[in-house]
Amino acid sequence: MPRPSWPALTWLAVLVIALVAGLILAGTSNAGSTDVRTAASPPAISSAPLAEQLETRWSAQSAAADQRSVASGTVITANEHGVRGLDPLSGEERWHYLRPNATMCDLTVLDDVVIAIFRTTGRCNEAVALEAGSGVRRWYRNVGFSDQLSLLGSGTAALAATPGGIAVLDAVGNSIRWRYNPPQGCELASIGIGINGVVVLESCTTGTAWLAQFDLYSGDPQWRVAPPEDDVTVLGVDGVVSLLAGQQLRILSARNGSLLSTVDTAVESAESLESEESAESAATLFAETSGRGGVPLVYLAERLYGVDPASGTLLWSVAATGLPALNDLGVVVPEGGEFVIRDASTGQELDRPIVADQGTPPGGSQDGLLRLELAGPALIAISADGLVAYA
Repeated sequence: MPRPSWPALTWLAVLVIALVAGLILAGTSNAGSTDVRTAASPPAISSAPLAEQLETRWSAQSAAADQRSVASGTVITANEHGVRGLDPLSGEERWHYLRPNATMCDLTVLDDVVIAIFRTTGRCNEAVALEAGSGVRRWYRNVGFSDQLSLLGSGTAALAATPGGIAVLDAVGNSIRWRYNPPQGCELASIGIGINGVVVLESCTTGTAWLAQFDLYSGDPQWRVAPPEDDVTVLGVDGVVSLLAGQQLRILSARNGSLLSTVDTAVESAESLESEESAESAATLFAETSGRGGVPLVYLAERLYGVDPASGTLLWSVAATGLPALNDLGVVVPEGGEFVIRDASTGQELDRPIVADQGTPPGGSQDGLLRLELAGPALIAISADGLVAYA
């Protein structure tokens, strides 16, 4: 047989080296070191109402206490290396996405997708979107965000925020919809996101400050106004723009930023507002209703407020120990160790499910409770320490 020519041997050697290098890279790459388990299909979401008597089903730790934790009938939990999707009734794991060689910077849970950003270098440099019901990867992309990153979400948009700027990622595709960086000498002191867009508080070294709203999907500026003189925190942009200014809850129009109403919350909850954690634990929701088209809800300093979206006036308020869950009847409000279902438009009590074993599970009491969420017939109580499922 004729001997192979030197060019043929050279190409063969190159091919062997390429194959070996590919195997090495596959073993050490992110894909090779990612532990992935997906569910065969999204769970069947039950529309059954809450039972008249609730019992503790299970509890778990979670790193997403300050944001939504339920989507597509699945409870989302996280730690520094990844995300898990749990069955709401049993607590059993349905899927996971774990990165032992990376650290999670933050995550946000949207309507049907979980977006997480990881750090493998000095910056938060990798983003991934996972189907909330199955854990199937929707997209992956490289990013270059600061390690000061925090993620917020609304609808199909995830907002990566730092004091130096924001970037809004599309949950459907892997594109960055828009970015905004404040002028030199200014930073974003507070940021809020909701169904009406993104509102930022811009603070500058010159002593000037501005409140500005941007369209959630295009980034187009909507309005720009001077903020109140007190220390201001943007609480939410759901139906109205809600601010904490000093010891006052201020409601602005989402249409033009004009002041609609002022609530002196110090009268009702002075001790709670003196705590530095009052603004951090504040949160907002938008409850869909048939009569008014929707009611913005603001939770602040252990009180829940229902707001008229047109006039900004208060419709009702009740003492609460966390942000409520939304269901077909109204809102499920945690109140003094009990769960009370109220009409979102009037605040009227509709039902009061009994918790048969309140206080027996780890973290089962409402001390430190941040929010409630519903996953079919299961009620998920979320605190800074973890979550407890009742059904």
